[in-house]
Amino acid sequence: MGDAVRDATLLMGVHGVLTRHPWLTPPEGASASGPPEDTSDSGSDVAEDASEAEDVDVFGLAVNRAEAYGWSSTLLGAGMELGGSRWGHNDAGEDWTQDGRVREIGWLQVDVSSCLNRQRLPVLPVATVLGDVLRQVGDVRVTGIHTVVPVHLAPDPAAALLYAAHWYELADPGAARDITVTVSGRDAGLPGRGGRVRDEALACAYGRMTVEPESTAVNLPGLSRSPTGKVQTEGMRRALAFRCRVPVWSLDAAAWTTEVFVEALRATGTAKSVLITVSC
Repeated sequence: MGDAVRDATLLMGVHGVLTRHPWLTPPEGASASGPPEDTSDSGSDVAEDASEAEDVDVFGLAVNRAEAYGWSSTLLGAGMELGGSRWGHNDAGEDWTQDGRVREIGWLQVDVSSCLNRQRLPVLPVATVLGDVLRQVGDVRVTGIHTVVPVHLAPDPAAALLYAAHWYELADPGAARDITVTVSGRDAGLPGRGGRVRDEALACAYGRMTVEPESTAVNLPGLSRSPTGKVQTEGMRRALAFRCRVPVWSLDAAAWTTEVFVEALRATGTAKSVLITVSC
């Protein structure tokens, strides 16, 4: 298999609008290089507050949260390695520009463990970590996610997706939303599998999601214009698009939708990394 097939990278970006909590917002007049000089005590307080606000980022908070869940750790050596680690941290970042526009408000890139028996790809755990981080920093309105997925590492989920679908049985019937899902990849055969992928996605959703074909030229208003992952997605082309109706819109539901299409792609013969986007 080629390097593209062996790649264990999973990268997820969350898109939307984040309004930072006021106590984490750099004070007026403060900048990346620090606040204006002020020798008074109040100036020192401002400098300290600004420094703390500037120190907040997705990478540090994601490492902290993944450690708390027991999914991953950066504690290495002297017997401190985490047994059963779901991933190794690679990188993370954010765009917290406070202008009310849809931006990529948080992303996390990990190296998926490939030696854990029947563990599904950590799509929902990564989304959970990102969601926790973003809510800790501000008020969040999620509008979409994009995920680079190493489909070749995905096991047959068996009953797991049935349990995932059952989670939405209690959703408010009036909360259903239409969303758009796209699939991009390097496999020349992907465009010809649209019907089979749709059928598999419907089967994996167990009646909790509708799936209909959509034009690959569809706009994705829920995603920022420059999602992270140019290196990871080099050579990929948008091959499939679907209009889906999900029981509720949330980051969790977007992750579940991604998992449904990961399995649909795996079951129909995809064995390379793909880019899956979910946009409301």
